[in-house]
Amino acid sequence: MIDYHVHTMLCNHARGTMEQYIDHAVGSGLEEICFLEHLTLNESGRHLSLTPDELPLYYYSARRLQAACRGKINIKVGLEIDFIPELWDLAQTKAEQFDFDVIGASVHFIKNQNLVSPKTANKHKPDNSFYESYLDLLDAMLDCSFIDVICHIDVVKKFSAIPPGWFYERLQALIDKIAEKKKTLEINTSGLRHPVEEIYPRPDLLKQCRKKNIRVCPGSDAHLPEQVGRDFAHAETILKQAGYTSVTGFDRKTPYPIPI
Repeated sequence: MIDYHVHTMLCNHARGTMEQYIDHAVGSGLEEICFLEHLTLNESGRHLSLTPDELPLYYYSARRLQAACRGKINIKVGLEIDFIPELWDLAQTKAEQFDFDVIGASVHFIKNQNLVSPKTANKHKPDNSFYESYLDLLDAMLDCSFIDVICHIDVVKKFSAIPPGWFYERLQALIDKIAEKKKTLEINTSGLRHPVEEIYPRPDLLKQCRKKNIRVCPGSDAHLPEQVGRDFAHAETILKQAGYTSVTGFDRKTPYPIPI
């Protein structure tokens, strides 16, 4: 199995060295991992991300470890870029300076409100306009050709506020768009560690993705070394139940299948 969503200390809210994440991946029997560090440029989120000036340190550190661990485990390097429309061109320009293996994208902010922060969740209960704004941002994000992987697509359920039925009906249309744009969808196990206690995306969505021949890429969203590959046995079961026989890895933004 592979884990394509591993963070580092550079995001300022993860702990452990890159070597420690790799060691845990090897001990867990993973054949491949990808560091996918946050790149967030808005005022509300930049303290939870590496800075553009740290991109060379991050990129070349991962490439050095890739060479050092050859034959032991495959190591890839990418970015999880926050989709903030007015800052997207700048983020893409910064990222394009390096030959990343994969670019993931997420919606973490709605009008500078951090929708995945416990502090914000306790202050603002989601309403219809919240869900509409989230879906609008996802829709716009899918038009960005630079993106390879859509991360934790239904993360709005993180704090157990299950979205209304119409939210998932509209999400079905976005799944069609993911298929049309030939994007890869992440199956993210971190939801099992969150209050919702459910993988992103929920299993019925994953079955719809399989029917549309949408590629999937597993990720733990690890912020601690011991979280690498966590709950992947459960993820593998859900993938097989949905009809998947392979997951997708990337090399310099070129996807390739890996049998489950």
